[in-house]
Amino acid sequence: RFGMSNIGPIALEDENTGQIFLGGNMSQGSEAFAENIADRIDDEVCKIISYCEQKAIEIVMDNRVIIDLIVERLLDVETMDGDEFRELLSKYTILPNKNTPY
Repeated sequence: RFGMSNIGPIALEDENTGQIFLGGNMSQGSEAFAENIADRIDDEVCKIISYCEQKAIEIVMDNRVIIDLIVERLLDVETMDGDEFRELLSKYTILPNKNTPY
């Protein structure tokens, strides 16, 4: 219900209808959202998407060797069970303990 960004703790939900503001018609519902709030939301969404894209690229680049090995193995056998996947992965990275809470 409340955003967790630098926009602040504001609710972007109409209390009467429960509809969440998604950038449609600004005058829908009983409350109109200020244009600058919509711009701030758009900017924040762009920042989040950009950050996530960069993080995904970083993860792929950091793990490129093992990704390529897994791809090569899957091209040979088409399927791989979890044990085989973990065994291959463990040769190139430290696997977290399944029983350790996050």
